[in-house]
Amino acid sequence: MADEAMESAQKRLQITGSREPSEHVDGAWWPRSKRLTDALPELLGAVHDRVGPVAAVAYRNDGWTAAAPEMSYGSADTVRLVSFESAEPPSVIVIGQNGHHLTLRVISPETDQQRALELLDSIPDRPVPTDRRSAAAARSVAEVARKLAEHEGRNDPRRDAEILEWCEAASKQFDDARIQTFVPILVEHIVNNRIHKQRHDQATASSQ
Repeated sequence: MADEAMESAQKRLQITGSREPSEHVDGAWWPRSKRLTDALPELLGAVHDRVGPVAAVAYRNDGWTAAAPEMSYGSADTVRLVSFESAEPPSVIVIGQNGHHLTLRVISPETDQQRALELLDSIPDRPVPTDRRSAAAARSVAEVARKLAEHEGRNDPRRDAEILEWCEAASKQFDDARIQTFVPILVEHIVNNRIHKQRHDQATASSQ
């Protein structure tokens, strides 16, 4: 029965084996419910091999029914639930106790099955690298800003300052977060999405 449940969960989840530099999500998830605490246990079981025991799940705070700040999972584990504000499409970030994390686009539970499966199938199916150690997560908002600026490679002090400003603004919504070590991961996700969206909008404008 447990194997059947796992197989069912995996059909509603697609994770790419490795993320390209141009990408900022690791896959997509089609939950069964808008009630986060009802939907998460199935997801956490399905990603255990990738992130290990889960310490926290961050989620964009619209599209879900109200959730408590934590939930029980398994026999003893407590998972923190952290909401955040962003202009990006709905997403969740599953953060393991070891710092490994997955960013997943959320397909609305109300999505037609055929369309949902098409969206899941659109996630590239790449092999998992032999060395599965992820890059160390930045430990501060300033480190996040430097990492994102270096990735852009513009060597433009004004652009670097703009990215730092975005990071500092994003971090303010987590001032009351109970576990501050998660904040750089969330800030990087929010600002990286903003950078990708800006790049996409500029490319679209230049092609018109």
